[in-house]
Amino acid sequence: MSVTEGAEIAADPDVARAAEYVFDQSWDQESERLRTNEAIWDPGTIERLERLGVAAGWSVLEVGAGTGSIAGWLAERVGPDGRVVAVDLEPSRLDWLTAANVEAVRLDLRTQELPAGAFDLVHSRMVVQHLADRPAAVAKLVRALKPGGRLFLEDTDSLSLFRSSAGEDFLQDVKAAGYGLMRRSGHEPRGGHFDLDAALELGLEEVAAEGRAVMVHGGSRQARHYMLWLESLRPRIVAEGLVSEARVDEALREMADPGHRWLSQVLISTFGRRAR
Repeated sequence: MSVTEGAEIAADPDVARAAEYVFDQSWDQESERLRTNEAIWDPGTIERLERLGVAAGWSVLEVGAGTGSIAGWLAERVGPDGRVVAVDLEPSRLDWLTAANVEAVRLDLRTQELPAGAFDLVHSRMVVQHLADRPAAVAKLVRALKPGGRLFLEDTDSLSLFRSSAGEDFLQDVKAAGYGLMRRSGHEPRGGHFDLDAALELGLEEVAAEGRAVMVHGGSRQARHYMLWLESLRPRIVAEGLVSEARVDEALREMADPGHRWLSQVLISTFGRRAR
């Protein structure tokens, strides 16, 4: 199966342009960071995909596929008569998806085009909020939908992150340092709100949005995600003098402590249907 059925995802000879993305794709723990992120958010994403009625025979585009957990679930759901195109900046993490109805493609949404009118569903999680021109990116995803196809976007609002009974200031200094760096790299911490704006402005039908958050327990696999988030950003936030090495080490111990609990970001799910 090939994305050239209908229209082609053109190869981008300058994949290095993706290097400005805040998370280093070559970091030796990046795959684990992505897998632990999936551990936090996959259950809610799957619940919403089931609600959307993803069915056998659907053609689905999964944007920012990570290590492929949702792409794998979708492949089973659409069955042999359906197809899943899973795109990512680093598709080598998708090599385990060997089913005949799955294709993994290297794609930079900022610079490459998608097949027009090709998909029953386009899903993207925590991708659009990292892009400088978010309305253009959402418009590109909408153009990839068949008439009547569904768009499902998931991006966060980070306001609630690290809210805890431990204290009003629990991990707020490392949050400010990390998210400040992310914002300077193009991340929008209120990204989920802008997804809804874009869906409405593009004239989609049946537009709706909702948010969910997860209570994270220190020392858990979910907590490990936030530890890896901080470790990945450590060299830059320490080099810029935003927090010290000692404070990073202390924050990691706090995240590993089973006695601590905190709230995640709010992940905002936006839904819409392209007019028939």
